[in-house]
Amino acid sequence: MLPSKLHRRRFTGAGKNAGFSLIELLVAVLIMGVGVLGVTGLQMVSLQNNRDALLRSEALQMAYDIMDRMRVNTTGNYDGVAYGDAPVAPTDCFTNTCTAAQMAAFDIAVWQCALGEYNTDAVCVDLRDNDILPAAGLQPGLPEGEGSIAVAGGMTTVTIRWRSFDGDQEEITVESQQ
Repeated sequence: MLPSKLHRRRFTGAGKNAGFSLIELLVAVLIMGVGVLGVTGLQMVSLQNNRDALLRSEALQMAYDIMDRMRVNTTGNYDGVAYGDAPVAPTDCFTNTCTAAQMAAFDIAVWQCALGEYNTDAVCVDLRDNDILPAAGLQPGLPEGEGSIAVAGGMTTVTIRWRSFDGDQEEITVESQQ
């Protein structure tokens, strides 16, 4: 059996170091809170960058789409589409036989409507009503998305611009030799 003096000292020493003080607990909670806020901030930045990358990817896909249409219809005139040019009502080349010029006008109208700026334009609404384009809710396009096409000296330049989620004007340019 242990002497009572030794026994007492052993329990007394253990009692002084047996817990946390309130200040230590508050400091630990503060450090955890700052860490959680930091991780949340990083997550928000990551989500915003992912959304911007999605828009850039969609813009690039739309630029390649019109360039592929131009490669298929080599005799159609795709030159001279500028920012601010609203789509012109085309002949429906899905149900009618079209000339190269009519097909180019059809391709340009479909492309401009798919970009997003002209979703409410009568031509785009008509293309959606005739099931040439998906409904605006299914394919809204880019925010304020519009494009331009220039053909000069054997070089085709397609430029698409849009408004990013943070409000900045974004733009991509794709060039290709004819």
